[in-house]
This record gives sequence, structure tokens and C-alpha cells, in this order.
Amino acid sequence: MSFRRLLFCCSAAFSPLFLPHAALGQNAESSSQVPENETEVERRVSITSPAQARTPRRVADVVVTGSRDSLTTARNIKRNADEVVDVVVAEDIGKLPDSNASESLARVTGVQVERGGGEAARVLVRGLPDVSTTYNGRDIFTAEGRGVALQDFPAASVAALEVFKSSSAWRLESGIAGLINVRSRRPFDFDGLEIAGSVRGTYATQSERYDPNGDILVSNRWTTPVGEVGALVNLSYTSLRYLDSVRWDSGVVGTIADQTADPALAGVRFPDAVGVFYGAGDRWRPSANIALQWRPSDDLEFYFDGLYQGYRGEIYDRQFITPLYAEGTRFENVVLRPGGDVQSLTAADGLRPEQFQSAAFGKTDTWQYAIGGVYTAGPAEWSFDLARTDTTYTNSIHNLDTAFASTPIADIDFDVPREDGGLEFSFRDFDTANPANFIYRGLFDRRFQGRGDDVQARIDLKLDTGSSLFPETRFGVRYVDRNASYENGERYLNQEDRRIPLADMPVELTLAPEGFNGSDVQTMRTWVVPTYDSLRDNIEQLRAIAGFAPGDPPVIPEQAFEANEKAWTGYGQTDFAFTLFGLPVEGDAGLRIVATEVAVDGTTRDTAGGAEVFTPVQRTSRYTDLLPSLNVKFPLSDAVQLRLAANQTRTRPAFGQLNPGLFVSPNPDSSGLRTASGGNIDLQPIKSANYDATVEYYFSDSGWATLGVFRREIDGFIVNETVDVVDPVYGDLRITRPQNLDAAVLQGVEAAFTTFLDYEFAPGWARHFGLQLNGTAIDGDLQFVSKYSYNVVGMYENGPFNARLAYNVRTKYGNGVAGEYVDDVKRLDFSASYSPTQRVTIAFDASNLLGEPFRSFFDYGDGVYPRDVRREETLYSLALRFRL
Repeated sequence: MSFRRLLFCCSAAFSPLFLPHAALGQNAESSSQVPENETEVERRVSITSPAQARTPRRVADVVVTGSRDSLTTARNIKRNADEVVDVVVAEDIGKLPDSNASESLARVTGVQVERGGGEAARVLVRGLPDVSTTYNGRDIFTAEGRGVALQDFPAASVAALEVFKSSSAWRLESGIAGLINVRSRRPFDFDGLEIAGSVRGTYATQSERYDPNGDILVSNRWTTPVGEVGALVNLSYTSLRYLDSVRWDSGVVGTIADQTADPALAGVRFPDAVGVFYGAGDRWRPSANIALQWRPSDDLEFYFDGLYQGYRGEIYDRQFITPLYAEGTRFENVVLRPGGDVQSLTAADGLRPEQFQSAAFGKTDTWQYAIGGVYTAGPAEWSFDLARTDTTYTNSIHNLDTAFASTPIADIDFDVPREDGGLEFSFRDFDTANPANFIYRGLFDRRFQGRGDDVQARIDLKLDTGSSLFPETRFGVRYVDRNASYENGERYLNQEDRRIPLADMPVELTLAPEGFNGSDVQTMRTWVVPTYDSLRDNIEQLRAIAGFAPGDPPVIPEQAFEANEKAWTGYGQTDFAFTLFGLPVEGDAGLRIVATEVAVDGTTRDTAGGAEVFTPVQRTSRYTDLLPSLNVKFPLSDAVQLRLAANQTRTRPAFGQLNPGLFVSPNPDSSGLRTASGGNIDLQPIKSANYDATVEYYFSDSGWATLGVFRREIDGFIVNETVDVVDPVYGDLRITRPQNLDAAVLQGVEAAFTTFLDYEFAPGWARHFGLQLNGTAIDGDLQFVSKYSYNVVGMYENGPFNARLAYNVRTKYGNGVAGEYVDDVKRLDFSASYSPTQRVTIAFDASNLLGEPFRSFFDYGDGVYPRDVRREETLYSLALRFRL
């Protein structure tokens, strides 16, 4: 479908909305003015950065206290915004509609999330992961990465989430997919002393564990001889012990040769390995933010923001693999499925099954401090913001590899015709709970660390010109000095030939906790494993057995890098307002110019003399981005407006992609070929020309309907390019480096409808109900992009009782591996709360009520086999929230 046709369909579908709407219970105000029913909530939960917000007026109360109020706030922000934006507003202090920022974003039109470990993780906007992230309008990131882990923001610390799908010149430059801003609370949001918090217990059905969570906010403001002063402290702690249970068929399809007595089966295909993977861990996140405000006069305000984000994770991943690819494997009882490939078989005399147990510990500490102020002098408003970010992620991984001491007979069905389908296998006359049946196979030892820090400063001027045609102009400059570094050390030794009994190793043995709760497909669910604590406590003894030097593995120079990036930014923007053929037109146009210089220190590999020589090297890159933007609104009636937007955005390469080093794998791949990988300092940013058109209908205080079309013309997608070379040291060598190669077009349609049934014709009982519907259809041949996604949310609010039932669907998408795709993902979540008093609320939440497994498939050209069937956590929580 062409973009012009999409635009025509959008306009045609909404043409009836241009007619009078007196039948509705409430009229909506003109979008060209501040709506009469807008409260200070909307003005403080705004879409401007803290350094660019006009000096806020003193307010009586700025707390959104229910679903209806939060929708009203989100409606007004969306309507009055210059850009195409969707907003999620916390219903109360510490009460986003979900447990963390990523979960809430899954409800936003055009947003998709990827899940694992009992939570939503990576966020995609309109199918793309290239999203810029900001905290209170300033850039924030985790370790050496470009973005922040949004799941690290607990609900307790968030006042609003803003998803910008188009951009303005004055705003921090967006990624090609958009920009997500996390907004926290400040003391001037409240009338005076405010103490609020919650305690929560969560139960996970797969790990069968209970975990505590809690938060508290304390805020106050005072009138002093030097002006108004406010202080706020917000502390949060979240934790979860999770288990993702996976049954998998290999993504490599083998062929039966002479492993069977039946010659008619020669050439029949089957997955060449099967197994079970348990992704398990204990994750906890401490976080804190503080805010100080000082208003010495009505024209001057200063603030200080401080943020700490912590992550701690004990990872207990365990894998069980039954290989079927070894020569000499004998196949019996082979059953074929339609199409002629293997449905099930019995395997004997092949390679013994193998396992690994991980004992990893990851830790993140992210700090951000910022000071800023706003000064108004007549028609001019000056603002500044100075921030410092420091963030580190470290991870140490100790994996103990084990194997069966012998090869039992295995019965395997690659796709059972019951329940969720997928793999089922078991062993004949073999006790997987007996330590005597296991031997030690090897040790994998790794430690890596990513670090990042920056200083970012900006000065902005907003000028009220007094002109009716160009009422406001903005100018500003920004400077960023960013450092990023990464180092990795790892080593592995296979010692299976020593045939050391697992019981003789310096570890404590136990049985792997069984997974797949709620399913009876897989019978072999547990086996002997070393405990997490004994692996970490006795790592030096294990290193000695492997012949490793004591201490952490040495850093691999070819993988390590240090980068410094400086960026100088200037922008100019003007608002405009005029009448065209009797139709009011308003908007803004601007240009943002960003000059970037990046230097990366790494280690190069030279083979000119026939031997490997590693030499430190620094490579630099410079480029300038011109990012124009145009946003136009046409108020077509008191309730309907048309919005058009065109802008240029870009996403910088990851620092690791710029690393000039080349790392050669110490071991050949399965084909016997040596492989190598590295970065490319010549990478350029991915650029996108973006076009949006939306029609928006605001028919009540908490009701609106929107229909929009969008198009992204993307150039310079970064993809890995592989070439085969003849290397003086290794002979044939396969090298993979990232390149700017692909261009793509992504376009689609978005629609949303939100309302409480506040209509004159509705009976009284019906007015307590609300409905949210949104959906996105995307046309684009890109990995991780679902063609369709939609949300259906039912709401109920009646005095002290509040409930919400949310259904989310994301249709199938490619997962980045050739031939593999993920089936439709469906989620049903429920939440309810009851407030016996205005200061106490009892809340219940349930996520993933359907419990439908994650399913992926491998299309090998002649047929399709299941790849993964993953049972994910269903979470139940009970909370007590309070306000004093």
C-alpha cells in the first residue's frame, strides 16, 4: 500500500468526525487554546525538558489519583503537544498501570516489547529498537551503550512516560524510531508535606517463589526568607526470582544417511539436536531519586536532580543438550510426518548428552546528577541544564560443563501433537538423578565490564516575539563529552577426556528445579547440577583443575576499547500561527545541527610478517548531522484536529561497532573454519526521513480517537557483512564486520480509541466503565517487526474501587536468525484496587494470566520445525499503598 493511499484512507475514514457532535455528553475545547478543564497536573507533567519549562505557578495539588484523571491528563498533553506523542501518566504516586516502565510502554500505540525473565525488556517503537532515551529531558544510558534499560525504572519512581514519534528542533535528537522520556516527580508538584509508599509481595508461578518489593516517597516545600524551597526523596526496591522453561529443537536440520536399516529413509531430514534450557535467576533493583527546587522569585527558579539506578542479578541458567549429529548414531522407530520429514524417532549409540550450569553475577550502578534553572526577563526566558552521568556494568560468569558417563537410548518427538506442541524427549533405563551417571566436561570462565560517563550542558533561549505570525522563537546550544569503554576476558578448557566423575569435583550437587509448570509434555525435567553458591565459592579450585591462572581471566586486547565522543549542537526554531482559507494553522519549524567527533582506542592485528602482531591504535571519525523538523496542526473544529509532521532523525552506531580491533576465535566453527569479528570506525549514523499524518478527535474530558499514517525512509542500516579471506596465520578465515549497507522503507497505520462511557445516553452504572483500543499495522520487511499489534483494555472506576483488564497481541516476526520467526504473542493482565480510606489502598495485580507459551519456528525451506517453546512467568502480587 502506498503512503499516498494510506493518507487518503486516513482522511476518508475520519471525514464524518468533521460534522457537529452535539450528541455527545461533553464538548471538547479548541486545541488552539489551553483547555478550561486542564489542571496543573497537565502543566507539570508536561512535555518540555526541565530547563525549558516556564516557571510553574504554585498549585494546590498535582497528583493524578485515578484511571479517569490519568486519561484526562494524557489526553490534554497529547492534544496540546507540538509533536506526535503518546503519554502514560501514573494514576497515583507510585502507580503506573504496570510494574515498571517497559511493561507500561507495551500498552502504547505502536510500541512493542520483548519479554524474558518475568518482565518486559527491550522496547521497540513502530517495529524499530533505535530509540533515544531521556530522563527528565536529558540523555541517559547504561554502561557503554547508547540507551538505558527502561525496565530499571520502577513504577514508584515514574510520574509519566512520553513516547515521541516525531521531533522538534529544540528537543534532544531522537533515534530513528523515536524518543522515550521518563519523567519523575518534584517537590513543587505537591502542596506541602507528602509521604507515600507501598509494600508489595509477588508470587511467580514458574519459579514458585515469593519476593518482596517496596517504595517510599517523602516530599515537602517551605516558604523561607530566600524564597520557596522544596525537597523530595524517592526510594524503591524491587526483586523477582524467575524461571523461563524452554523445550527446543535445533536450528540446524540434519539428514539421515546410513544410520538406519531402512534404505527408504535415506535423505529424510530432522533437527540435529534437542534439549531443555532453564533461564533462571534472582534479580533485584535498588533505586533512588532526589529533587531539590528553589524559587527565589516568580521570575527565577533553580533545581537539582539526582538519580541512582542499581541492578543485581544472580543467573542460574542451565542447559541440557541431546546431540543427534554424531556419526554412528543409530535411528529406530522412525515416524514420518506429512511432507516426508521426521516426526519422531529413537536414537542410540550416538554422542552422549551434555549439560552446563551457569553461576553468573551481574551488577549495574548508574548515577546521574543535574543542576539547572529558568530565568524569565520580560519576553525572554533563559534556561540551562548541566548534568553528569556515570554508569558501570560488570558480569562474572562461571559455567561448569558436564556430560552423561554413557549414551542412553533416547525417544524423541520433535513436535508433539498435544498442548503447546514442540519437543518431547526421554531416556530409557537411565537415572538422571544419580550423580554417578555424570562426568565433568569443562570450565568456562569469563568476566567483562562496560563503563560510560558523560558531561552534558545546554543553554536555551525562548523568546515571546509579540508577533501573531511567529509568536515564539527558540535558540539553543548543547555540548556533550561522552566516554565509553569495554573489556572482556574469557577462557575455556574441555577436559572430558579425563573422565572425572562429577561427584569428585569440588562442588555441591543437587537436582535442577523442575520447570514447565502447567504442562505435562516434557517428562525429563531434572538432572544433577552443581549449586550456584558452590560454583562461585570454589572457583579458584575449579580454575586450578582446568589449569587456569588464579584470578579473573586476562583481558583480550582485541575485544577491548575506549571511546571518547564529543558533540556540539546548535538549533533554531520558530512557532507560527496563521489562517489559511479560513482555517487556523499552527506549528513549528526548525533546524538542529549536530557536529560529532569520536575517537576509539583499540588493538589491531597485523600479519604482514606472517605472524600475529597486536598493536594499540586510535581511529577517529567526524560527521555533521543536519536535522530539520516541521510540525503543523490544523484545528478543524472544536474537537477535531489534523496533524502533519516531517523530520530527519538519526541513530549513531554503538561504540562497540566502532572498535577497530579484530578478534579471531580460538576454536574453529562446526565446519572447521576459523572465524573472526571486529568493528568498523568508518560506520556512519543510520538516518531516517520521517513523515506522519494524524487525525485526532477529542470528544470528552477522557475520550479521544486518533487515526494516523507514518512513513520512515531509512538509509544506512548497519548489518554484519561476512567475507572469506586467506590469512597468513590461519589460512582460510571468515571475517565479520558491521557495514552501512541496507536502505529500507517502513510505513504503516495507527489507530486508537479511548473513553469512559460519560455520555448522556448511558445509564449511571455504565459510566463507571472505560475502554482503550489501539492497533498498529506496519508494512516493512525488517527483522523483529510485527505486521500487526494491538491492545484492548477494559477499565472500571467506581468510588474506592478500580479495576483494569488488558489484552495485548503482537503478531509473528523474524527474530534475526535466518529462517526463524516468532509466533503470535498474546498477554492478558488484570489489576484491581480498593481504597477503604483516601490514604490507604489495597491492590492486586496479575500478569500473563493466559500463560500461553512463547513459540518460535525454523523454516528450513522444505518444511518447518518448532524451534523454542518457552513457558514464561505468570505473576501475582498483593500490595498495600499509603499516603500520609
